[in-house]
Amino acid sequence: MSNSRNTNRLAKRIRSQTSLTLSTASRIARQAKVYLGSSVANTADPQQRRLEAHMAHVLASSFQDRQLNGALLGVREARPDGQRLVLTLDSDMADEVLRELLPRFDHFYGGIRGVPGLRIRGRSDRVILHDALGPAQVTVTRSDHGRMRLPSAREGEVLLWKRTSGGLSHDEKQEVEEWADPQGRTDLRVRDLLMSRILRCPRLVNRTAEPHGFANCYTHHSGDLVIEWCCGDTVEALCANLLAHGIADSVPREKAIELLSPHSAHLGERTVILNRHNSCLYSNEAWDVVEYIKKGYAS
Repeated sequence: MSNSRNTNRLAKRIRSQTSLTLSTASRIARQAKVYLGSSVANTADPQQRRLEAHMAHVLASSFQDRQLNGALLGVREARPDGQRLVLTLDSDMADEVLRELLPRFDHFYGGIRGVPGLRIRGRSDRVILHDALGPAQVTVTRSDHGRMRLPSAREGEVLLWKRTSGGLSHDEKQEVEEWADPQGRTDLRVRDLLMSRILRCPRLVNRTAEPHGFANCYTHHSGDLVIEWCCGDTVEALCANLLAHGIADSVPREKAIELLSPHSAHLGERTVILNRHNSCLYSNEAWDVVEYIKKGYAS
């Protein structure tokens, strides 16, 4: 934020959206480094939010610390298309993003990998990933405008996304039911809202991966998504940037944000967990890590 007036305005917004004191809201507002002047463009369709949330969850648990080019979850840009979403994928990661999202049964793993019920249609350079059971869909393209390569089956895999009739497999149906959390252990509205927004604001979350070209992300269960990094924005600065763009809009104030320490914060009551190490983990070895990650994609 460039001046005290904008900082004060953000502090008041943070205070109205969260349970933070005004002094704390003012402190983190002063750390905001990105202000685009508009909120995350949400979708009002709950099925669309659930699909986007599931995609973000799968990508976080799949890629972990294997991002490249500062593209957390492999996404460079996101723009709304009505109630739907168009993602521009990092060209080096695009094929792997598609592989990780599309559902397959992995006999070695003993279950489903990917987003159950996800199917494809579209051209080679513009693939539409759609929910087999509803209208929700996300379109993906490459940042270099090249062709999207559909994945082939690896040893022990059955490609469920190639099913053209008969609906979902039995295992996919079970996965869909588990994601819907029939036992009510997760606040699905908050989970879907926040994880969908994480997918929709890559210019903000990618700041965690910019210093080294990669960060670390993972999940504990279907109710959370963790982002860890060591250099660049502090946790409070990232929170300020996210709050400035509406990450906590419509989230209950008591669940919006909890600042646990200078190095850790929870959004949505542990839906999104932000952790920053207090010292650099890689130093001069970061480039070697990047080269190692690239070799992994090339193999």
